[in-house]
Amino acid sequence: MGRLSVDALEPGMVLASDLLGSDGKMLLPKGMTLTDSLISSLRKRGVPGADIDEGVEDAGAAEIDEVLLKESAAHVARRFLAGDLSHPALAALFEAAVMLQARALAAGEPILPDVAPNPRAESMGDLFFRAEGGVEDLVDSEVKLASFPDIYFKIRQVLDSPVSSAAQVADVIGKDTSLTAKLLKLVNSPFYGLPHRVDSISRAVMVLGSQEVSTLALGISAMNAFKDIPPELINMRTFWEHSMAVGVYARLLGAAVAQNGSERLFVAGVLHDIGRLVIFKKLPHAAVEAIYYAKANMTPLCLAETEVLGFSHPLIGGLLLKAWKFPEALVATVSCHHTPSACPGDVEAAILHLADIMAVALGHTPPASVMVPPLEPAAWDVLRLDPARLGELAEQGQSQIDDIVGAFFPARKN
Repeated sequence: MGRLSVDALEPGMVLASDLLGSDGKMLLPKGMTLTDSLISSLRKRGVPGADIDEGVEDAGAAEIDEVLLKESAAHVARRFLAGDLSHPALAALFEAAVMLQARALAAGEPILPDVAPNPRAESMGDLFFRAEGGVEDLVDSEVKLASFPDIYFKIRQVLDSPVSSAAQVADVIGKDTSLTAKLLKLVNSPFYGLPHRVDSISRAVMVLGSQEVSTLALGISAMNAFKDIPPELINMRTFWEHSMAVGVYARLLGAAVAQNGSERLFVAGVLHDIGRLVIFKKLPHAAVEAIYYAKANMTPLCLAETEVLGFSHPLIGGLLLKAWKFPEALVATVSCHHTPSACPGDVEAAILHLADIMAVALGHTPPASVMVPPLEPAAWDVLRLDPARLGELAEQGQSQIDDIVGAFFPARKN
């Protein structure tokens, strides 16, 4: 089909190449299926046209059988039981989630059943008790015992030095081959949409800045601090896939509301549930009780944690990141991601709040938690987004999430 003007584009057409803006940054990745909202957005941005794959039609963009739509709606509705679907943002996400699920069914992908905790997890004993202290003591005990990668402390040392340079940051990160490989995969993915390939950490620092690259490096390093949680308790790959999805949506939402600090938003998304890992590690029996409570009462896990434990994972996560000396803004954002009203006026907390809701709504659910968290209307009001944008951002995020997960994990074996 070749190059078509923006006025000739139709829903269901598939991009044959990355669509770049006038500044050279990628607007939409190759393989993206165009929708009405995407085409409308391209017109508003003054994009003249796009390269379209000849004869390629997205199965999900074609007319979907009414039966599949009803089956999808019934399945997706369970995720939204704790939400108010009369709210325009949740209504838009519900519609996007139903279409996404219907496309999957049309492509022959089955609806997977909910996974209950492994029976062996029920017999695990907690390693920390309320009699031993409060939440701060729980976090302190984890900080003292955590096997944190040496590279984290080396990066922190450089960042804390008033005389450090961008070259020193690149040199420290570049000496860790595993971290370097993951960072370069991330920077060269459609997630960033850079016009030229970045082949070294020093080049990445030049393009993105030393603070941004360091924040990404610290976030990736923190992922390695929790490798000893029993698989009976939590599927770590599923956990990080959800976290990365939240990071992708947080970055997209940040761009949509013209908020700076995209790398910090991505890392906040990746680490937003890290407090949950502390709970699984130190309080495995209580964590399983919270899961069963959430399922029995059809309530989001974050609320079940408060009922069972007396606190929830955002508080733990914020205290942990503070102890690890992450940026204060990132600590506050993670601490408030389920209750952004606790951080009044904090746009990043509102962004992370909505990003988490988007990820769960669209099927990128964390282990043992399939219920969409409640939306705080005030957080939505802070962002001043058109609800129609959420469908567009959902489309953009899907391919980016696959790329990000692929950079960190090997392909799943069928």
